[in-house]
Amino acid sequence: MRVLAFDTTAPILSVGAAADAQRLCRRDVRTERGKGNFLDRAIGDVLREVGWSRPDVEGLALLTGPGSLTATRIGWATAAGWAQAVGIPVVGWTVPTVQKRAFGDDANGVGCCIHYRGDMFLLYDLSKSEGPPLRVQLTSNSHAACPPRTLTGPGILERRASWAAYCGTGTSIVDDTNAIIGADTLALWGEADLLQGRSLPTHTSPLEYGLPPDFKKLASA
Repeated sequence: MRVLAFDTTAPILSVGAAADAQRLCRRDVRTERGKGNFLDRAIGDVLREVGWSRPDVEGLALLTGPGSLTATRIGWATAAGWAQAVGIPVVGWTVPTVQKRAFGDDANGVGCCIHYRGDMFLLYDLSKSEGPPLRVQLTSNSHAACPPRTLTGPGILERRASWAAYCGTGTSIVDDTNAIIGADTLALWGEADLLQGRSLPTHTSPLEYGLPPDFKKLASA
């Protein structure tokens, strides 16, 4: 099954492809604005590299958030519009879900940080299956009471020093390359899930003020 995947939720836009249980291609683009234009170009680049045309794509996979609200909506609109136009399925997951999937049985004590707005971040405990994240005001004098043993997630990007000060020396912070789950891996997982019949309804948005549906909307306080 030929699957194209993309992640628009992070400062690094990632597009990738997989087929027959094999990763085929990954293209990462660092961008803060204009994700719609960059996404379309990156999709074109990946399709050319793997030798597919758009009608060859049999399924789509993407991250549904949390992340930049506008950028996340761009990703969902692209996937939903494409899927409805040609009749292919879409599968998607939240950022903490795929991070936990990547760590597998080693997720205990791992925190996933995601930018929310301004200097506010969401910190998810990947050892927990549900529950709201910790809201972290990442300032120069902020310190974690119970820091994670390992920190990952797109919130690390360009803020490594601030997170190091927040967590302290006992926390290992993954490198930027591994802070996000590349879209080639998302495409691989997407193929597996789609072949098992898992998909998202494309007529409604999974977004709720930038948060995915399986997490309660954050209180304003």
